[in-house]
Amino acid sequence: MFDRLAPMGRWNSRRAGPDHPRLFDDARDIPVPLEPPAPRARDALAPYAAVLAAAEATAIDTLGPRHAGQRVVIGGERRPADRHLGGDALLDDGSAVLPVRLAARAPQGLRAALAARFVLVSGVLRAHEGSLTLEPDEVVDLRAVARDLGARR
Repeated sequence: MFDRLAPMGRWNSRRAGPDHPRLFDDARDIPVPLEPPAPRARDALAPYAAVLAAAEATAIDTLGPRHAGQRVVIGGERRPADRHLGGDALLDDGSAVLPVRLAARAPQGLRAALAARFVLVSGVLRAHEGSLTLEPDEVVDLRAVARDLGARR
């Protein structure tokens, strides 16, 4: 019985003809996966370590796709948006970089607060086009929080 099936396998196999669509012509056509920029804010955030610890800020490098939908607090240096990663800004906490994507309905005050150099962001992690982004619902200037915390001591 199996002897009769062997010729069938050869009959069904054929090479792609010139009119057969191809996904890529050669390796140069294969897109390279997008990598976020390297983190560089570790030393700049050192003076704010106590504030970040008090806020129970999460390190970006501990987050992954399985955390999508979770609410987090992250502190870091705001960097300009990357055109390849999308979003409205990048958040660099010294361990990794995460895109920040404001919701379309985000208030203007939230957009203005995101303009500060060092920010403490509370929001929800979202999966967007295969990568993790942060959708903030509160953004505060990390330097102002540190000054207030220092004044209370």
